[in-house]
Amino acid sequence: MVESGKKVNFYRLTLAEGRRHRMELSEDYRLLGTGGGYFSYLAPVFDSADYNGTWHRLCLEGSFSNCKYEIIAAATNVDLRDLLEAEACTPAKQLALLKEYTHIRKVNTSDMLLHELQGRYLWVFIGVSGSRTDSRFTIEGFRVEFPYGSFAEYLPEIYHGARNDFFERYMAVLQSLYEDLEKQVDHIPDDLDYETAPEKNLPVFAQWTGNWAAGQKYSPAQMRYLLRHLQKIQSGRGTSCVMQQMIHLMTGRDAVIVEYFKWHDWMAGNSGLVENYECLFGRNEDTFTVILDMSTPGKEVSREWLVRFLEGYTPLGMQCKVVLLKKSSHMDTHCYLDKNSCLSVPVTAGTDGFVLGGNYILG
Repeated sequence: MVESGKKVNFYRLTLAEGRRHRMELSEDYRLLGTGGGYFSYLAPVFDSADYNGTWHRLCLEGSFSNCKYEIIAAATNVDLRDLLEAEACTPAKQLALLKEYTHIRKVNTSDMLLHELQGRYLWVFIGVSGSRTDSRFTIEGFRVEFPYGSFAEYLPEIYHGARNDFFERYMAVLQSLYEDLEKQVDHIPDDLDYETAPEKNLPVFAQWTGNWAAGQKYSPAQMRYLLRHLQKIQSGRGTSCVMQQMIHLMTGRDAVIVEYFKWHDWMAGNSGLVENYECLFGRNEDTFTVILDMSTPGKEVSREWLVRFLEGYTPLGMQCKVVLLKKSSHMDTHCYLDKNSCLSVPVTAGTDGFVLGGNYILG
């Protein structure tokens, strides 16, 4: 359209401000209801600050199973909050009061025109009737567009008529399709930005950039991190730096990577230790060892899973050994210094002890 309208959104935290009857508010701020009987919700009033202001459209998002729902939208120049929000004002009284003013009522209709309404304040009442014990519904929220607008305004004068005549309603169908498509186009930059895109879009981005998430269970936060650092990670595959980075991302722990050349050259002169080190870290140059301290806080992982995960970051022809250190380790002929043991300086014991049962106890 040549002139863009305004809209007010009633989603999430805004839903918590309305008055509910038998409806529940979920932790993620959605309106829920199950079972038979009548449920109602009175949305917080919207003040357009425009006396005799006009209204265009209301769109409701939700799912209803074995339910009938009705939407009553009323516009007034009088602020009815003191009456509608009073404790003694039941849903029936709220509905009766709104119907005293210009209003529109639709049943099982999620997209409705508000062209007949005129007033500064907008009131929206939603009633749901469940007919069975397994009836249930979820209301995600709704939005209201204003002021009144019609495609007919951009046609020659001969096509102009009353607001609710057939031609205008016919044009409103095309207008709604155009406005919805225009809204999707407006959100394309956000949908293509991995920082702001919905979680459902992230696997698609992974496919576009090499299908690196196939077979892995990444959380949305991890996928956003990988997309943010994808160039560095992909170009550094096979390096110890990237491998340590990925291990920390998946487990929350810092790994130690021991490569063959780091210990073999300076241990060559001590044949006894070399043999032990070969048992620990491998006998060939194509073997490296990943040591992960499982006693520190982080995600619990199995050795088998970690081996499979590291296959994607291991250079071709190399073999990866994984060692998971627990809080209590049984040591045979070796230990991992700074991981499950430490060196100490011997001190001379004192000889000033005492006698207990004929045995000397040294202090």
